[in-house]
Amino acid sequence: MSSSRPEETPRAPHVAVGATGIGSAPRRIASNFFFLTAAELCCRATSVVVTLALTERLGRGGFGRIEFGFNVVFWLVLIVRDGFEVIAARELARHRRLVRPLVNHILAVKLLISSVLYALLFVASGLLVSGWEERAVLRAYGLLLFTTALGLDFVYRALERMGLTAVSLVIRTTVYAAGVAWAVGPDSRLVEVPLRLVLGEAVGIGLVWIAYSREWGLPRPAFRAGFAKVIAGRGRAVLAIYFAQTMLTTIDMMLVGLLMSWTDSGLYSAPQRLIAAVLTLGMIFQQVVFPSLARAWRMRASESRHALDRLVRLLVLLFLPAAVGATVLAGPISGVLFPRDFEASAILLAVGIWRAPLLVIAFLYQGALIALNRESTASRYVYAAAAISPPAIAVGLFAFGLVGASAAMVVVSAGLLAAAYARLAAERRAPAWHHHVARPLAACAAMSAAAIPIARWSPAAAIVAGGVVYIVALFVTGAIDPVEIRALLVHRSARAEDLTAGSRARSRRPLRAKSDSGR
Repeated sequence: MSSSRPEETPRAPHVAVGATGIGSAPRRIASNFFFLTAAELCCRATSVVVTLALTERLGRGGFGRIEFGFNVVFWLVLIVRDGFEVIAARELARHRRLVRPLVNHILAVKLLISSVLYALLFVASGLLVSGWEERAVLRAYGLLLFTTALGLDFVYRALERMGLTAVSLVIRTTVYAAGVAWAVGPDSRLVEVPLRLVLGEAVGIGLVWIAYSREWGLPRPAFRAGFAKVIAGRGRAVLAIYFAQTMLTTIDMMLVGLLMSWTDSGLYSAPQRLIAAVLTLGMIFQQVVFPSLARAWRMRASESRHALDRLVRLLVLLFLPAAVGATVLAGPISGVLFPRDFEASAILLAVGIWRAPLLVIAFLYQGALIALNRESTASRYVYAAAAISPPAIAVGLFAFGLVGASAAMVVVSAGLLAAAYARLAAERRAPAWHHHVARPLAACAAMSAAAIPIARWSPAAAIVAGGVVYIVALFVTGAIDPVEIRALLVHRSARAEDLTAGSRARSRRPLRAKSDSGR
């Protein structure tokens, strides 16, 4: 309308500003995703380096103790963080004028819950944990409850200002890594590790507090029972889902720590850290594609199924070679990354890595069900998988040892994927997975044939050579179509030209309107 009547629109400058605001939304989303992805990748890479350093300096027994303490407290952190911050971020995104009062109430609720949980942890560690050093580690990790309670990252996530959050995440990990490098050695006390982690969290959170205080003033926690009841009721379902997903990624390490020795716990946890880093990339992918997936369900069933098809194909192309490569090169990789007393971790890495592609695709299917307004079904599946995992791990552990525990989680992950796929098939939205797997498997076979002989000389060179062969094999087998890639690039370039032309036209309209009104 405005383009056909520029002279009759005295508000043309206002319309141009509005158009610019709308047009900047994709750029804002892209920049926010870039900041968070870059920060998360940096943090995960640093975390892996710290893990490798701790396995070297603390040995299997010491590493097992700190991993068990961290996993226990991590579950408690979920209660403080995810049950309340997700709901608070949603409300802030809808009503930005409520920043100060909502933050004050959320801080009060989180601090109260953190105090109660820490008191319970302090008492339980004294009653159930025998060693003084294990108690000290658990109580030191428990301080993360208070740093989590004081966190204000959810404010900037809700306001779509992710740059500060990304910088804060990097600072936290950097301070923690520097503290471990400087203060933790073979003869150091184990409690130094959680204390350095708490220090890093405090520094990063302090940066966010400074930025918040300059804009909205210093937070003043104010507790109201009615508000806490409403937030707890709304966040209960979210918390349950997060708890179930966390169980699928950490419950095996918890049970190994409870049922086995500390040396076995350390041996089991080391490769699981590497697998968790791979899983994180899949979680970032889920966050990115979910809006597009939700829009796709407005289309016909065949079109939405085609959209899900492409996403599954991309995940298979990325995660299948990672799983196959980690399996065939598990021995050389473990030999390079871990000390000698972690040699048995190779088989755990070879088996456990398959949890990553299975869970990533299963969570994608769950996201598809949620987009289809089948969130109750999706939640029931993840609840069932979380409930089945502890007995399955215990049976596998006592029957086959550490390998049995890892294999049990792979089986549970496969069951979750199969259940979600069956539900999508009932909705006639399931992707045709078989033709997505055949060609990448053939490419993985060629990759393995090229990498295995080189791995005896250099694992790094084997990974590079295997990656090159895998990409070439994808083109040879037709798993990647050059015509499709060219069409995609042409489509994007054409769309970019259209957007540029449209922005130029919009920028000229206000000038014409001004000149006409001046006459």
